[in-house]
Amino acid sequence: MALHKRHPVGYFKCSRGNCRTKSLISRAAGTWFEGVKISFPHVFYIMYCFAHRFTREGIYRENYVSVGTKLSSATISDWYSYCREAVVIFQLDHQEFKGKIGGPGKVVQIDESKFGKRKYHKGRRVEGHWVLGMIEDGSEDLRLEVCSDNVRSAEVLIPLIRKHVHEGTTIRTDFWRAYECLPEYGYNHEKVNHSDPDNPFVAEDGTHTQRIESHWRVVKRFFYKDNYNNPANFADVIVEFL
Repeated sequence: MALHKRHPVGYFKCSRGNCRTKSLISRAAGTWFEGVKISFPHVFYIMYCFAHRFTREGIYRENYVSVGTKLSSATISDWYSYCREAVVIFQLDHQEFKGKIGGPGKVVQIDESKFGKRKYHKGRRVEGHWVLGMIEDGSEDLRLEVCSDNVRSAEVLIPLIRKHVHEGTTIRTDFWRAYECLPEYGYNHEKVNHSDPDNPFVAEDGTHTQRIESHWRVVKRFFYKDNYNNPANFADVIVEFL
């Protein structure tokens, strides 16, 4: 097998017998770099920018790559999509490998939050996406799911909970009516009433959801440069955060 140098990574060609008539094989075949049409320095630079969440303007402003032509807007968008797809595939496979959280004797706090912005920056109505959050006490394994059709009914929330949380778990939530049927699915259900004027954050028996609620600020800070209302890749960015 002989190695032949050719832009950008070279290729292999077998010189034995009938192999001489076969196609050349790129060294990048089957790798992240297969089919790359831009320079390797630009590939590494875009990966760096994606990891640091640079905007398109930031990519142009901080571009230290002097080889090749200037990156086009379409190229940047495509490579950001490639990077995000790789992250999503890894995270979903990793999450499936780890399995569900909770179990008998364990507590999982659950809450939903709206990701969005007030229309025209006025009023109380928020346009955006409902996200369900779940985290086990004593664990950093945060689970997030975007509510399908932007609905937080029992028909939407319960299947998501069953997907991530073992039966027999003690689940702590607020008084949102969609959670009322949790005992029917084998969960112990404890609630905190945020409308209680005396104990709005911690119930008399100690039940609270403060841990999952505190995570919303961190998650939303991750989105501060993005448009919450853009539905195109919102679910993927949620996975990217995880």
